[in-house]
Amino acid sequence: MGFLSPKEKTAALACRILCFRDSTANAKPDGAISYEKLLTVDILCQNDESISRGTQRLPRTIGVALAKELIFSARIVDGGEAKSIGLISHVVEQNEAGDAAYRRALALAREFLPQGPVAMRVAKLAINQGMEVDLVTGLAIEEACYAQTIPTKDRIEGLLAFKEKRPPRYKGE
Repeated sequence: MGFLSPKEKTAALACRILCFRDSTANAKPDGAISYEKLLTVDILCQNDESISRGTQRLPRTIGVALAKELIFSARIVDGGEAKSIGLISHVVEQNEAGDAAYRRALALAREFLPQGPVAMRVAKLAINQGMEVDLVTGLAIEEACYAQTIPTKDRIEGLLAFKEKRPPRYKGE
């Protein structure tokens, strides 16, 4: 089974949706990052700076107590544990081509394709910004984000498609 080193865990936190292949070589305890193990639908990480943000992202992802345990111990976790604690989204068995995680990420992307790009963009914004504030403020952010979709052509297309019982043809407008 593959493993995530402490630095890889931190890099994973900056990712959107993570797919981890099951049969990768063990990570080195010194924290060498094997980026080929980490694939996301939204391109690996936001930026290289994110690697040093683990003390803030990890507790928000897996909870304070477990975050402290992993940070203080610098323990390496395998894919199964990483999934069970909510650090990654998917663990897949490696295939002969060596691209199982990549294929899973592409499958996820295909699930997202039919969705409205405007709605996905504002949902992502609402989730990301809402997680940084209290619930009441987060709900206000959500409302403001939803309001951005009201005047869009995509919203009208979605309503028409539903009424006409056909798949919508979104254009991101």
